[in-house]
Amino acid sequence: MMVRWLAIAAVLSVSAVRGDCLDELMPRPRQVVRGVDGSLKAPTGPGAYQLTVRKGKPRIQGDDEGRRYAMATFRQLKKLAEAEGKDLPDCTINDWPEFKYRGLMLDCGRNYQSVDSIKDVISMLSAYKYNVFHWHLTDNYGWRLESKKHPELQKKEAFSRNVGKFYTQAEFKEVIAFARSRGVTVIPELDMPGHTLAFRKATGIGDLSDEKAKIILGELIDELCKLASAKDMPIIHLGTDEARERGEKVPQSHLDYWAKKVTDNGRRLMGWSPGLKLPGQTIKQLWMGAKDPRGDKTPYIDSQNSYYINHVDPEELLSVAAYQQPCRWGAKEEKLGAIIGVWHDDAIAETEDVVRMNAVYPAIVLLSDNFWRGREKDEPTLYARLPAPDDPRFGLAVDLERRVLAQRDKVLKGLKHPFPYVAQTHMRWRMTDNQGKTIAEGIPQATIYPRHFWFPAAAYVMSDNGTVTLETWIESPRDLECGAWIGMTGFSRSDGRSRDAPTPKLGEWNKHGATIELNGKRIDPPKWTHPGTGGNPKETPLVDEDYWYREPAKIRLKAGRNHVKLVLPKRGGWKWIGTFVPVLGTSDHPREVPGLKFFHFPY
Repeated sequence: MMVRWLAIAAVLSVSAVRGDCLDELMPRPRQVVRGVDGSLKAPTGPGAYQLTVRKGKPRIQGDDEGRRYAMATFRQLKKLAEAEGKDLPDCTINDWPEFKYRGLMLDCGRNYQSVDSIKDVISMLSAYKYNVFHWHLTDNYGWRLESKKHPELQKKEAFSRNVGKFYTQAEFKEVIAFARSRGVTVIPELDMPGHTLAFRKATGIGDLSDEKAKIILGELIDELCKLASAKDMPIIHLGTDEARERGEKVPQSHLDYWAKKVTDNGRRLMGWSPGLKLPGQTIKQLWMGAKDPRGDKTPYIDSQNSYYINHVDPEELLSVAAYQQPCRWGAKEEKLGAIIGVWHDDAIAETEDVVRMNAVYPAIVLLSDNFWRGREKDEPTLYARLPAPDDPRFGLAVDLERRVLAQRDKVLKGLKHPFPYVAQTHMRWRMTDNQGKTIAEGIPQATIYPRHFWFPAAAYVMSDNGTVTLETWIESPRDLECGAWIGMTGFSRSDGRSRDAPTPKLGEWNKHGATIELNGKRIDPPKWTHPGTGGNPKETPLVDEDYWYREPAKIRLKAGRNHVKLVLPKRGGWKWIGTFVPVLGTSDHPREVPGLKFFHFPY
């Protein structure tokens, strides 16, 4: 009985905790002193700053970069205080970044994104102290940067998606200048020799080992470097990953030639790891695996695991942000930072779908702490699950979620872009196996993975991977109608509709026969737009397959106790998932249902 009462107390305490504006900042500053402390020495180093607020007015010390970050902090403070109808408190804040580079990669090669949308993402990055926008400009579906030297790259026959959509050189310069004005450096990527079908179709060169291909790609690197100074665009990314097709195999001399083009233009070279070998002190961007794949001591940027947010759902982001440590290997000088990856491989139906389906805006806020401050410890068993409420590590997730919600409701109030994230740490679930044996109880999250394809270390321990049942009991203060996010599959936006996890058929939540009941009555699945779609249909856009980019299901909670039961039959391969969370509003801008209390037992 004591365990049950502790669970109740945890629910109540989580819902009651709130901070003031100094305790709601994202990312959290290193040192915050309430009141003006003239004895507090200002920090030094790139990006460091001291912000002193007295009678509502700021005083800032720091280099140009640090002063920009100080103003970002001050703007947040003002919005947080104004939302509460309070004056700015007198305070002194010392802060500095752990890593040199903190950014987001947007794949515009597969799916063209408008210049205005890109600018909005850059503005959001700047507001949360990121300083890199990694712009993936070329892929199999299109070479999206205008070339005046080789205009054949823009002919319609070269595109296989978003035909004729590319960025003019004037637009490219416009984005560079816009980013620079907000303290963000653009790292353009011309991916070679892999992912070059559009290039090969445009030039008619079927095999990149051809000397003509080497020369043309070298000319394109030269042309790119002429669009911005080395100061404004100091790094050029040449990809080099996944060169798998016969026509993409090139001799090392080609790679050396392209690398020399970059360095001869006064730029630093960057490439993916794993990837083909580039010469010299190339910045390696780690993109796959849970081990150090560098093989040497070169400097690197971390984009591993759940930092590829196209494999992650919004309610999974909290565990990633709280417990995945960026830059886990090497000496301090090798740890350059981290970049969020937004790889929407599948076709899209609407331009905004890339940022909506991949929860880009919540990810920027949630991961800002992680990238700015780092994490003291890496917790791979928690990448896809939150710790138990009585685990000392749980407080980190509760605090992070509290501050993110304050940002959502106060700083980002009126945001025109989707922000699909709601509170979940107050939830409590019980998981049982097909024999009724308890696997776990008190699970404090909305999205639960009995088994996770990407992160097996985060799996729950069970005798087999047979049917599991998830149950929660919700106390509602009154009869009410609201929405609910309900998910039973969890699609990656990168080849997620495989034979193992196709879009369900009509009348199904998934192909394995998953069900959900509220107070003993089944909730019907949506009428899917593309029912039964499988086999990696990249050209069939995702529309309503996941819970956060379709409208919430309508449910009715009665006053008092409500029982929710998800039955997830055995499955293999992809993510084994159960999601249920009551929400108000739309999926683009959801809010918590106030007054609900969650229990993992029939209280």
